[in-house]
Amino acid sequence: MNEPLVSIIIPVYNVEKYLARCVDSVLAQTYGNLEVVLVDDGATDNSGELCDRYAREDARVKTVHKGNGGLSDARNAGMQAASGEYYTFVDGDDWIAQDYIAYLCSLMLENHAQISVCGYQKVYEMEENSISSADSSVRVYDAGEGLLHLLYQRGMISAAWGRLFHAALFSDICFPKGKLHEDVAVMYRLFDKADKIVCGDAKKYFYFQRRDSIVNGTFDRRRMDYISFTGECILYMEEKHPDLTKAAISRHFSACFDLLLSTGFDKKNHADAYGKIVHEIKKYRKVVLTDTQARRKNRLAAAGACLSIPAVQKLSRFISRP
Repeated sequence: MNEPLVSIIIPVYNVEKYLARCVDSVLAQTYGNLEVVLVDDGATDNSGELCDRYAREDARVKTVHKGNGGLSDARNAGMQAASGEYYTFVDGDDWIAQDYIAYLCSLMLENHAQISVCGYQKVYEMEENSISSADSSVRVYDAGEGLLHLLYQRGMISAAWGRLFHAALFSDICFPKGKLHEDVAVMYRLFDKADKIVCGDAKKYFYFQRRDSIVNGTFDRRRMDYISFTGECILYMEEKHPDLTKAAISRHFSACFDLLLSTGFDKKNHADAYGKIVHEIKKYRKVVLTDTQARRKNRLAAAGACLSIPAVQKLSRFISRP
């Protein structure tokens, strides 16, 4: 049986310190038919030169150099340069197990799916041990079931990494340029286009947690893109899948609290953002509270929000302290 070509798209921006670990893990794949698209997104360190070196040394690697446009723009450029039947995305500071592609391909082909998903492991600085877990349970969903699990966050996150996509899904979908939380904007649309989504629990993707990353650092006003995208998802479901509207509201509600509890976020320093988030929480708290399918933590947060949103914020931060 001929292996379909898989394009591994890696956006690269100032990850000189981590890039070799990432690309070496990709080139060590047990799967044979792959191409690696390194997208130098205007890096100001030596990342671009490293990309060129890999392209010279391995015929499977191609490099795209472009001006800095952010993660979304780099992924879009990578897809334009890719020629594979399937796409997967790996961030330049993350890495993958040797059988990452083989595992995702087998899940997809055996189940006639258009999206396959594997488990992942967070790896922290100073604790960079990573172990690929063995095969475990596999679940197959149609688009509606997949969306239900994605929106209710039942063992499913909105990341573009850690999954394999049939390239045709992106025929009319691209990542929003210049935005944060860009995966949230496209993942539900991709799921909606797929006939089948297959999910395996085996941990094959290693998600590196950098102290200097935007998401893990002090609050950035651009993070409000998060609830803009989850708000758009509500409108999308109201129009196309009314039965999933409550699920979309639950996801939006969760995003609001994620931002409310962000490191460095407080009412005094981010008054406009705080007002917007509180408005959305008040708007949807009763819907979430009465939704028996919503996550328990969402319903508890909704109950608390009916009494005092600042109290819920303070209590959550106290509980989450190390």
